[in-house]
Amino acid sequence: MISDPAAARVEEDLKEGNCVSGLQAGRWRIIAFTFPRLDFAVTATEPDGTVREYGFKADLTNFPATAPRVQIWNHATDTAVAQDQRPKGNPQVEKAFQWWQEDTVYRSWDRMTGPHNNNAANQPHLAWHPNRRLSFIFRDIHGILNLNARARRVRSAA
Repeated sequence: MISDPAAARVEEDLKEGNCVSGLQAGRWRIIAFTFPRLDFAVTATEPDGTVREYGFKADLTNFPATAPRVQIWNHATDTAVAQDQRPKGNPQVEKAFQWWQEDTVYRSWDRMTGPHNNNAANQPHLAWHPNRRLSFIFRDIHGILNLNARARRVRSAA
């Protein structure tokens, strides 16, 4: 049987050091992987300082040549997270997880967001390219979801 090189690359990325260290630290976890779909969850800090987890669904068709398509996902219902249940707080958090016409995570590395409003060209440091690893996405989502924690620390120190 001939294996799909995209599926093999995803498997490789899930074993890559940065990915594994985030898994071990509890920053993210893999829920399920059946190529081309990857279900995962990422920890977040809410505006009140509580920690919770948000689910995501990634379409990794033709990975890594084609950018992932990632949606914030309710794994219990197998549907997109309702607008009123999406992350709140920091404006960057709200923008990244807003509902928009494609309903994907609004980050320049996303398959649908990158071309929208020329995001990838305007933010090349966040744009997808085939040399990126899945850990880049996990780290980016984790960083955005935890901006509320940083804001709370800054307010507390002031």
